Amino acid sequence: MVTFYILLALAIVLSIAFIVVWSRERPLISFFVKGLATISIITLAIYTVSMYALNTVTILLLVGLVLCLLGDLVLALPELCDQGRRADIITFGIISFAMAQIVFIVMFGLMDVVTLYGLIAGAVVAGAIFLLKKPMKLEFGKNLIPSLIYAGLLGTNVASSIILMIVGSFNLCYILLAVGFVSFIVSDLILSQIYFAGDQRPMTQKINYVFYYLAILLIALSFVGI
Repeated sequence: MVTFYILLALAIVLSIAFIVVWSRERPLISFFVKGLATISIITLAIYTVSMYALNTVTILLLVGLVLCLLGDLVLALPELCDQGRRADIITFGIISFAMAQIVFIVMFGLMDVVTLYGLIAGAVVAGAIFLLKKPMKLEFGKNLIPSLIYAGLLGTNVASSIILMIVGSFNLCYILLAVGFVSFIVSDLILSQIYFAGDQRPMTQKINYVFYYLAILLIALSFVGI
């Protein structure tokens, strides 16, 4: 258990370090620290699964988590690459996150909690994004369809995690999972303002990262009891 706490502390410290040092003026340093934070969280998750909860559900959760972290690294590339490739890079990032959400849906399905309510919630989230894109000043361009699909998938998982928490009698690990997915959707709502509404304020990006790493760490911690 000591190793678990050491890895957890390292993941938290490196995640906070990335949020603190992140700057568009220091893209290489920011990407390097983000990479370290990503590796630390993946290591924590792999160790936790292998030591405490190795089963099909947790393996799927691990795969989804890794896809999210890889997608996050891809979305950091526009700060390093030609801005002319920005739209294509964002598309690849969305695809990686969408694949993660599909894996999570399969996981919840194995836990018998992907219900009609979860699917309806996903459709509502996607529909709301489509209807509110003008009031929110979101210019998706060719990323409209991928973004709506992703929003629907994430909405389904947020609803499924909340359902799991309720039917699981508010088990601590299910609470961590649900709060993690809620933090995830908050992060992505903020991220949509950055990528599709032109909000380039550094504080907006840092707030996005706070919710994103909170989500990822909470999901990683939920492995212990699933």
